[in-house]
Amino acid sequence: MIPVREKRWQPTAPWITALTLVVLVNAAFLMLGIWVATLPREPLVHRVQQAFASGDLIDNDWPWLETRHGFDQYNDCSILQMITNHDDEILANAVGPLIYNKNSGETDKCATLRKIVSEGPHGAPYLVFRYTRYWHGYDPVAAALLLALDVGSARKALRIALYGALALLGVAAGTRHRGLSAVAASIAITGALFWAVPYFGPCFSHAPGDIFLILGLACLLRWRERLSRPATLVPFCAVYGAGVVYLEFLTGQLPTAAGLLFPTAYLIARARPEPDDQPRAAWRFALAALMAFALGAVLTVVIKQILAVAIVGPEALSSFLEYLKRYVNPSPSASLRHFGETWSSPHRSIVWSSLKAISVVLGQGYILTYGIRTAALFLYAAGGLAWVTAGYLAFRRRARWASSDLLAMAAGAAIIVAWTLSFQTHTTLHKFWMVRMLLVPLSLGWGALAWQLITNPVRERATSSWTAATEVPLG
Repeated sequence: MIPVREKRWQPTAPWITALTLVVLVNAAFLMLGIWVATLPREPLVHRVQQAFASGDLIDNDWPWLETRHGFDQYNDCSILQMITNHDDEILANAVGPLIYNKNSGETDKCATLRKIVSEGPHGAPYLVFRYTRYWHGYDPVAAALLLALDVGSARKALRIALYGALALLGVAAGTRHRGLSAVAASIAITGALFWAVPYFGPCFSHAPGDIFLILGLACLLRWRERLSRPATLVPFCAVYGAGVVYLEFLTGQLPTAAGLLFPTAYLIARARPEPDDQPRAAWRFALAALMAFALGAVLTVVIKQILAVAIVGPEALSSFLEYLKRYVNPSPSASLRHFGETWSSPHRSIVWSSLKAISVVLGQGYILTYGIRTAALFLYAAGGLAWVTAGYLAFRRRARWASSDLLAMAAGAAIIVAWTLSFQTHTTLHKFWMVRMLLVPLSLGWGALAWQLITNPVRERATSSWTAATEVPLG
């Protein structure tokens, strides 16, 4: 009889699978870019012309709190340029779509688009460049929508899809574990009410990434039992990270997804039946999810830049590094030179700059409350009260899982703070939409309170019953 060899589980196997899948999905991203680059431009140009004629597109780059055009027409008009501009270099267009600017590109993006679609790119002495810093995954989404719908209808479809994704997230956890369901509902309800969906849901530049972000969390919750093993969790989170980067226009989806993923993964592990619900194992599970997410995200950025350099040239990498260096500088709202002279300490200046970046983002809270500044203060107060109450409930209990659960959810909020401090200049300059990252601390605050109220009392009663049943009477 031939002895049968036992197959040992290899801890590196999930990571090798994750790397392979990320490379494959990036190949798919390239194919989608090539598809957009080979589309006939006339139907897309006609859609844009129709939109300007009907008023679905206007010259104002920043319509502000406006539901018809969306808050961010500046990026939308860049996307519409990228899918309507073209030359004969298909691969170059796939990794670096053409952009024409009237000036340095900071203003008149929509007015420039109107002029290009009506007179052609040679109607004025434009500055032209290839936009290679991102994957531009919203380009295929916008092109596919405009092949079937006009601009106004496409925007409505995106907003409805985002609300639909939030509704799916709210029910994805099911009803078997009330604490997990309550946290998922907290994220979904906060997103529907205080994520400025009416203003950013219609945006080609925001909505696709938002929808993917929410659907990824919903899938993790819905199929949590299948994804509870490293062999499935790690590849899933790596592909999730790659997809977020693909649709990310540095509009806040990446930190938001990471900030929600970590505590969601932790709570999924804590929702397992005993004895598999231990906090230490849950921390390992959540860290593995976050590391896989980061792997997929970073590798996708690297692959994109390698392709851009290989196809477009070294100037693609130079542009990427130039903007990266600019975005990680201290907040421009707090000049290091000025505060260095005032405080005579560069370390204090950096601290002040960091605090300033956070305060600038918090100051945009009225965007989350439909333009009402007083309501933003009440929103922050309610969120803060939820965190304080959850902390009180957690630390007054002797059970170690209560404080562990709270700290895991606080770690998700800390990711948002870390991003803000790491990308101070970018966050400060784009504070009007980066404020949407506050979805994480707000929703997790209410989620943490619900978790403490629902889950830990049940665990305490179960532990007390078990202790009483196992006590041996003396004498």
